[in-house]
Amino acid sequence: MASDETSQSLSPARKKPALRIYIVHKKTIRELRVRPWLAATAVAFSLLFFAGYFAATGYLIFRDDLLAASLARQARQKQAYEDRIAALRADIDHLASRQLLNQEEFEARLESVAERQAALDARQAVLVDLGDAARNAGLVGRDDARSRDSAQATDDELTTGSVEPASPVDLRLADMEVSLEEMASEQVAFIEDIASDVADRSERIAAVLKEVGRDVPAPQEEEAMGGPFIPMPSDPDPETFREGVALVAAQIEHYDSLVETASGLPLMTPMKGATITSRFGMRRDPFRRRPAMHTGIDFRAPTGHSARATAAGKVIAAGYSRGYGYMVEIDHGDGLSTRFAHLSKILVKKGQTVARGDTVGRTGSTGRSTGPHLHYEIRVNGRAIDPMTFIRAGEKISPLL
Repeated sequence: MASDETSQSLSPARKKPALRIYIVHKKTIRELRVRPWLAATAVAFSLLFFAGYFAATGYLIFRDDLLAASLARQARQKQAYEDRIAALRADIDHLASRQLLNQEEFEARLESVAERQAALDARQAVLVDLGDAARNAGLVGRDDARSRDSAQATDDELTTGSVEPASPVDLRLADMEVSLEEMASEQVAFIEDIASDVADRSERIAAVLKEVGRDVPAPQEEEAMGGPFIPMPSDPDPETFREGVALVAAQIEHYDSLVETASGLPLMTPMKGATITSRFGMRRDPFRRRPAMHTGIDFRAPTGHSARATAAGKVIAAGYSRGYGYMVEIDHGDGLSTRFAHLSKILVKKGQTVARGDTVGRTGSTGRSTGPHLHYEIRVNGRAIDPMTFIRAGEKISPLL
């Protein structure tokens, strides 16, 4: 009895009361009993559900921020790549345009070189005639036959595929430009050398002609000329270059006329190396022993020595002439004549044409003479003048004739 009471008293303490839920619907009341463990389980699941729900919601919200940041970063990277690609394309376009400009510049330089070469070849052809005239006149200038191969290049030898500044083709083109410039300068220098040489020689010959009283051919130039000196440029236009060449050619023609005039004068000695025993002018007559006029100069020479014509001319006398003995007289034109006297033998005839240096007779002592020698006279319009005037003048310009 006691045990039963004890068990009954302990039972309520060990068992937890069940959770009762009443549902009232109209007049009906329903009772639901939920055991404690089931309620705890439901609460736990509810807590887990809400925890998961809030965790998922927070994740989704945070994930959206991460996605937005990632998309922004990708957008910035994409823009950077696009900017870089655009810059590379701009660099490529710049290099392509630069290469095109360099190619066009090279082609323009090449065309300029070809045109310059053609112009220099045309100028060289003109200089050939000028050089021939200068050589025929005995002038000394630069060699106009200088080889042009060193400064000449042909288009088919050039390759236009490279436009690099340091490429062999570009360097070769630069060498060609320098070589053509040197050739142009040499052509102008050639003209200037001939002009300077011919002017110097012409002045010297003209001075000698005036010294001996001869008329000097006038150059074909305008009088009262003046102005500052401006040399011919190395790249004159074709018309200016031709005018310069024509001017020098006229100077050469004038020089030729001076040489022709001087060559017709008795400027050489009739006996080279012979001693002069009696000069032109007053002296004591060897026969009458009193002052007398000596109309020539005497050269000491043994009998039979050659007496040579001192200039080209025509023999107007060849025979015996009292005090002259055997004498030869040569007319050189323009009132100028020479006489060779006291000859032992005459080797020319009257009317004969002789050249400068021809032997006209042999020295002797015929006529009014005290011994073998050559009496040499120069007469202008029949009046005797000092032969030494012509001989000294000849010594000055003999290298020019």
